[in-house]
Parts: sequence; structure tokens; C-alpha cells
Amino acid sequence: MARKKKKSAKKRKIKWVLALQVASITVLLLVLTPYFNGSQPRSGYGVNLSKAVIIDGIALTKPNPKFIQGVKEILSQAGLEVDVYQGEKVTIELLRNISGYGLIILRVHSAIYKRYGFLYLFSAEKYSAYKYISEQIQGAVKEAYTFNENEGPYFALRADLLGDKGSLSGSVIILMGCNGTNSKHATNKLFERGVKAIIAWNGYVDLEYSDNLTLNLLKAVYEHGLSFKKAVEKLMNGYGPDPLWKSRLEYLTP
Repeated sequence: MARKKKKSAKKRKIKWVLALQVASITVLLLVLTPYFNGSQPRSGYGVNLSKAVIIDGIALTKPNPKFIQGVKEILSQAGLEVDVYQGEKVTIELLRNISGYGLIILRVHSAIYKRYGFLYLFSAEKYSAYKYISEQIQGAVKEAYTFNENEGPYFALRADLLGDKGSLSGSVIILMGCNGTNSKHATNKLFERGVKAIIAWNGYVDLEYSDNLTLNLLKAVYEHGLSFKKAVEKLMNGYGPDPLWKSRLEYLTP
């Protein structure tokens, strides 16, 4: 009788162990399924590669609807979901919160603060000495002017703080403004945060030229299947540097 009880207990123990193993395998499969299921959203390290954003602060004074529409069509046909922020919506808070996008297109003014070599990205938010006081003291934001004396001043964000309230890990950033590759501090910090690549001008650039080449860059990548690096090389060989400022579009990676 005692032997039968021991055998029965042993069987129950074996069944319990098997049940735990089956449960563990089931949980593991549930965890791994999103990684092997092709229907899941494509993701980089910390971003959704199927999402893109156009941040167009310059639209406040120099809108280019054809450019925006052209970019949206190219990216949408490639299967990307596209968000657009224009004009007054391009605030310091927007620039600091933007994150999670596989592709970030910045149609904003940008400039180097020569004293420290920091790159600043212009918002479309009018400057006030009574706003972002601590950020101004720390140098995170600054008063910034464009070449047009009738514009601004605007608040500008130090470029390494772009999207610092979220994730840019895996993002490709296209900076359409001036001097985008001329701050090692900005590029190094963004790469440290996981940015995959930065495409930007190495000096001043005419807005119309930047619009034109950015549109053709996206066509080369999303319609003709070139890598961003090859597309930049092709554009520079075909169109050449900015006719007025002689600046070149560059492709940077960590």
C-alpha cells in the first residue's frame, strides 16, 4: 500500500514538472513571436522604422507645400507612416520630445555657436527672455537669428538635445539647414544616443537647393533602392555642391 502511494506521488510530481516545462515553452513562444512574425511593425533599436516625421519650422516664413507633398508621397508609397509638424507647432518642447521615428527630416534653420562649437536647431518659437530660463542659463537653448533681419529672434535648441526625452536609437536624421556636420559635439552625442546616421550640409546652403536635393535623396533611397550613403554620393556627383556656398551634403555614421 505504501509503495502504491509513493508511485502515485512520483507520477503526480512528474506530471507537475512536465506541466511547468510546457508552460515555460508556451511563455517563451509568446515572447519570441513578435520577433519572428513579419507582420509586426519594423523596428530599429528603439524606434519604429515604418514611421517618419517632417519637422518644418521654416514653413513659418518660407513654406514649400510641393516639397512637403512630394516627401509624403515618396515615403507613403514606400509603406511609411508620415507625421508632419509645421510652422508654430515647431517648438522647443516638440524638438526635445520628438522620438521613436526611423526617419527624422528637419527642415529647420541651424547654426554653429562659434564660442563652443555647439550646433543649434531653430524652432519657430519666438524668443523671450522670460521663458526656458534655466535652459538658457545652461546653454540648452539660445536666442537665435536668421540672415533675414525682419525675422526672429527665435528659440534654438542645442542639437545634441534633440529628442532627449525619448529614443532616437536607430534613427536616421536628415538635417536640411546649415552647418549640420560642423559640430563634432553634436554628432558625437547623437551617435552616443544610438542615432544610426546623420545626413547634413557641411556649410551654408540655399533653402531651395536643400529642398531639391532632399527630395531627390529620398527618391533615390525609397524609389530606386539605394542606400543613404550611395544616394548622397550620387547626388553630389550629379548635382554638385551648393552653387552659391559650395557646401556639400555629407553622410555620417558612428
